[in-house]
Order: sequence, then C-alpha cells, then structure tokens
Amino acid sequence: MHLHYFQHDNFEDLGYIGEWANSHGISTSVTRFDLNPELPTHESYDWLVVMGGKMSVNDQVEFTWLEAEIAFIKEAIRLGKTVIGICLGAQLIAKASGSNVYKNTGPEMGFWPVRFFSNASNDKVFRHFPNELLVLHVHFDTYKLQEGAVNMADSAITNSQAYRIGENVFGFQFHFEVTPQNISGFLNGVEPELVEGEFSQSKAQMLELSNCCSFNNSIFGKVLDEILLMWK
Repeated sequence: MHLHYFQHDNFEDLGYIGEWANSHGISTSVTRFDLNPELPTHESYDWLVVMGGKMSVNDQVEFTWLEAEIAFIKEAIRLGKTVIGICLGAQLIAKASGSNVYKNTGPEMGFWPVRFFSNASNDKVFRHFPNELLVLHVHFDTYKLQEGAVNMADSAITNSQAYRIGENVFGFQFHFEVTPQNISGFLNGVEPELVEGEFSQSKAQMLELSNCCSFNNSIFGKVLDEILLMWK
C-alpha cells in the first residue's frame, strides 16, 4: 500500500501519520505545494492525505495551484481512493465535494474541546473518540457540508470539526498529527498566524497543553487502523 500526501507549508508534514505509516510498512511520497506543485498520477497511490496550511481554500489568485489541487481531490474521491484531510485539508475536501468554505465567526487557535455526536459512537471509524476531546486548532475558516456528508463533531464556534463522506473520505478540522516531538516546530511555524480572540491561545499556552498530543495520537492510531481495515 502507498500513501501520498499534500504538504502546503514546510512545518506541516505528516507528523504522527508518518510514524503510523512506517509502523505498518506503508510507503509514502509527497507533493510539496510550497516548493513544487507537481501532482502524481492517480494510479500511483492508494491513500491521499491532505495536510493543513496557512492559506485559505479561497486564495486561488495568490496560490494558483489550489484549483488543480481541488480538482485532483475531487477525482480521487470519484475514483474511490481513501482520502483524509486535516485542517485546510478538510476544507479542501469539503470544497472539492461541493461545500461552501467561508470565514468562521472568529479564529480558533489553541487546545480547545471538540464534542463528538452520538452518531460518532455508532460509526466504525469514529467510535474510538471519547464524547469530548481536547485537541489543537489553528484555523480561520469553516465549511457547510453538502448533503450526503455526515457531520461527526463540533466545537464552541465551529459547526463541523469532523466528518465522513461515504466509506472512504474523512475530514478533521483539528490537528491530530502533531506530536510531542514536533509541536515546538509546528508552533514556531504557525506563530505569525496567531491573533487575539475569544478562542485564541498564545504559543506559550499551547505548549503548556502539549501533553494532550500523546493521548490524541494514540486515539488516531486506532482511527487510522480502522480505516486501514476497511481499505483491505
């Protein structure tokens, strides 16, 4: 099995997903949109993982490769590939699926709780999440899911924090991939984006809560294992 991922910033790589893939003997490759936006063939991968990034889905004038990326994701979904999106990645999948992506009522930055709905507990993939989980957020935008997508979680200001589309497409608005080992580098990278707000923490506050990463990684290991079982 081969996993290809889309990376948009130098500090937002696979993180824990890379560790998980390596432990399962899964090969990986990357398109670095911040360096060379060259897309693979659809025949060359089994899973597509779309990472976060500082840009908005709607910044297609400044980041001209976004249009091609969205079209690629749309085709990956049509072909039945396993597609997983994180933060910007979840928004890109939503956009590729016909959903509207727009500015949220305010920024959500730092470790804030996500609440999982009752339908998540009955879902084979999402059942591994507790009712509430403290997770890392760094985003300004949100999305309104199209009919057919199943919303699994929300937070105080974001109506959709996790969703699935059919059997093979999964979106997570929060950052489960950040590990205790790479959170310092990740926060150094996002620090220029941090702004004040009701749901905004400082870099120092986030670092104080970074012990949450290990627990969140362990849960997502089970989530990824479940998706892998479905893929096989």
